[in-house]
Amino acid sequence: MANNGNHFMIAFIKSPLGGVFGKGLAVITLKGIKTGRQISVPINVIDEGDSFTVISLRERTWWRNLRGGAKVGLFTGGKNLKASGSVLESQDEVRAALALFFTRHANMAKFFKVTFNKNGSINELTLVKVVSERVVITLKKELSTKRD
Repeated sequence: MANNGNHFMIAFIKSPLGGVFGKGLAVITLKGIKTGRQISVPINVIDEGDSFTVISLRERTWWRNLRGGAKVGLFTGGKNLKASGSVLESQDEVRAALALFFTRHANMAKFFKVTFNKNGSINELTLVKVVSERVVITLKKELSTKRD
């Protein structure tokens, strides 16, 4: 269930302004494992082509519904998409995924206070804190079976 701030963000993302100003914003809709209820949450996404990457705080709870994989709805860029979600939680998995992510998207590192050494490698000390606080989610896009 969304809180009041989430309701505002969901409305913004789904509005025409969301498509213009909200690049990288999405609404994920998934089924709660325990409750069976539909949950919609505003999230930040990075489009990787055939999938989206999401980096969430461990303390949040919505992503736990993706454990073991789950089908989700995703509204982003003015479109409704279907995706299969999975989550990386272990410190080793998250460290490897974030190291690759920040190497590919160096511009995103500053938002997480991750820095790079003079030789271009990631400063491990700045990565450690992020790894302990985050999980990495992959939302694999499902191809539409509709014919135009």
